[in-house]
Amino acid sequence: MRLLAFLSGLIVVFWAPRLSAQIDSHYWTHQYGAQGLLLNGAVIASTQGETALFYNPGAVGIDQSSGFELSFITPTYSYLRTDNLLGDRSSLEDTGFDFAPGFLGITFKPSSSKKWTMGVTTFQRFKTDISFDERVLETINDDLLFRGDLDFERRISEHWVGVNLAHNVSKSLGIGITQFATFHSQSTRFNLKKEILRTDSPTDLFQSWRREFSYDLSDQASFVTKAGLSWHGQIVKVGLTLTSPTYGALYERASYVLEDHRVNVLNDDQNTTVSNRKSNLPLTRRSPASVGLGFEFSLVNSVVSLSGEYFGRVGSYTTLIDEDDPFDSRANGDLPTRVEILEGNESVMNFAIGYQTRLNETTSFILGFRTDLDPTNSVIINEFPEYLGTVGDVYHLSGGGMIQKDKNQFSLGLDIGYGSKSGGQQLASFSNVDQASLFEVQGDESVSSRFFSVMIFCTYDFIYSSLHTEDEQ
Repeated sequence: MRLLAFLSGLIVVFWAPRLSAQIDSHYWTHQYGAQGLLLNGAVIASTQGETALFYNPGAVGIDQSSGFELSFITPTYSYLRTDNLLGDRSSLEDTGFDFAPGFLGITFKPSSSKKWTMGVTTFQRFKTDISFDERVLETINDDLLFRGDLDFERRISEHWVGVNLAHNVSKSLGIGITQFATFHSQSTRFNLKKEILRTDSPTDLFQSWRREFSYDLSDQASFVTKAGLSWHGQIVKVGLTLTSPTYGALYERASYVLEDHRVNVLNDDQNTTVSNRKSNLPLTRRSPASVGLGFEFSLVNSVVSLSGEYFGRVGSYTTLIDEDDPFDSRANGDLPTRVEILEGNESVMNFAIGYQTRLNETTSFILGFRTDLDPTNSVIINEFPEYLGTVGDVYHLSGGGMIQKDKNQFSLGLDIGYGSKSGGQQLASFSNVDQASLFEVQGDESVSSRFFSVMIFCTYDFIYSSLHTEDEQ
């Protein structure tokens, strides 16, 4: 049965289904493990089991047991509503139901000494899929109609694989380091169509603007180093982590498609076309350094956990830049197209608080609260309107029970997340369009978003006592 459960878990971990999380580049979107999910990430000082490979590599050096931990079966429903993204009074909804990313971690003793522990882990760090598809039809006057279409998609996926080495400095102090390889990909597609048609002859174009821009970025086998320290006292536990920015990518490639076609029968000089597509372009991607600090306080029959992590600012930088003649000098004149994508994130400070109370020798009731603040991920594409993370600050509340037998943990609980944001830039304006404003994209800053998610987690973390190492002689 254990082998069957393990193999089933591997399928869930490595078969990454589409998760419509609608969270764009937030840092604390996903939590892992029975304890991490219930405490909502307040585990930098409270980490138990193999999730320490991610949360605090130093805690791996204190844990004297070895084994593997597998967390899965976390169905998630998420809902995102965005108002005014396509102009005043417009409303778009994106809903999804799927499984949140799982976690697999394995630790072992590389020698007979209990002072050293090694481990490996794999998990999905980011998984975002945002999409909008909308049509607007309005009457301009008795003679003219306006028709607008927008298709927008943004996807982000990042998988981490890590190798850990931890040292048990003393019975109460552990230090460790986990070297991660990250596999990141993202794509964005912006397809806009705006047309003005004659009421008496709607199949004949009067004015038309069709614009498409899409890009794919792939950053494979980049590296992130995370170091941790864990100190366990009788009443207080302390955890400290340092995480590096992304560095040393072994493979970075980008591609884009650019189409811009304008038809204006009122002025033949405004009938233009631009088309280009390129692949295998170099790119640059940056992530922030972070510092985490956690405390755990043991009371008479309960435990309070606090964790915080500061993520530094990533200033605006050029992700992709290209200037190219789409006709390869076969047409008269100098006709270059220029594509430049700028990105940047603001600094954020997330925190979490958890409370555990023991109901009996094996069962505990746990509550957790955490922030998942918006780093305001900014993406600027040429003169396109600036696209900001669709969801603002998100707050999570969790609760449930955890049963522990030996080192094996079973948890059953619920997590509810809510976030909102206002004042964002309109992606395109489909309001009050006329002949003079047809070729304008950017609207005003009136966009508001509301996000809601529910996660039901039923996880089993396999940490076998049969793999314990005997004390040194």
